[in-house]
Amino acid sequence: MRDRRKKSEESGGAAEWLLTYSDLVTLLLTFFVMLFSMASIDQQKFKEIAYSMRSSFLNISGGEKLLANPGEAILPIPYGADSIDTGGNKSGSGDEDSSQLEDVKLQNVKAQVEGAIDKHKLSEYVNIIEEEQYLILRLDSVILFDLGKADIKESGKELLRELGGMLKELDNEITIEGHTDNLPINTTLFPSNWELSTKRATNVVLFLVENCGLNPEKLTAAGRGEYKPIMPNDSPENRQKNRRIDIVVNKYVIN
Repeated sequence: MRDRRKKSEESGGAAEWLLTYSDLVTLLLTFFVMLFSMASIDQQKFKEIAYSMRSSFLNISGGEKLLANPGEAILPIPYGADSIDTGGNKSGSGDEDSSQLEDVKLQNVKAQVEGAIDKHKLSEYVNIIEEEQYLILRLDSVILFDLGKADIKESGKELLRELGGMLKELDNEITIEGHTDNLPINTTLFPSNWELSTKRATNVVLFLVENCGLNPEKLTAAGRGEYKPIMPNDSPENRQKNRRIDIVVNKYVIN
């Protein structure tokens, strides 16, 4: 009889301990539900917090996996943004200083080009377009090429040589884009505007590399044909504006 009573008391004690524990868990759950209902949820941050809490309760980690394994960067991070290395430490200050230096150099080049445009009175033929990610030097093809040809004129070489001396200071990626109007062309050398625009862009790239010392690893030639007009092709004046070379400088340096 005493043994049964002793076992009954022991089993009753265990039940009371479980009841207290379940009350505690319930209160914690209620507390978190209340916080959740009052909070403004950032979905991505909520997922990170939920994963960290789950890892802690399951003894997988103390949450450090989120910092120790951020994955491999695929897209370049815009300058000015801090990054996190595999040790969980911020490592953005050095990159930020380097990016700011490149931005200063780019703005200096822009100012030099503006000065050259004023000096040579080329505002009718050379324009600077600044976008969020790119700085575009737009050259009217009339100062570089004869109609329907891709050989650079002597006057155009002088201009490219001066621009190349400025661009040489940059470490940015640069794309040379050739553009035409929509008038069809069908010659032995250029069966279509694709070939004409591509050859013009390629010749500009080769000139900048061979005569100005630009890094060929940072240059790309692209033929856009007639498919990226800046004006409707409905008049000789507008078609002339569409015949152009765009020197597109990527503002973000990719190492």
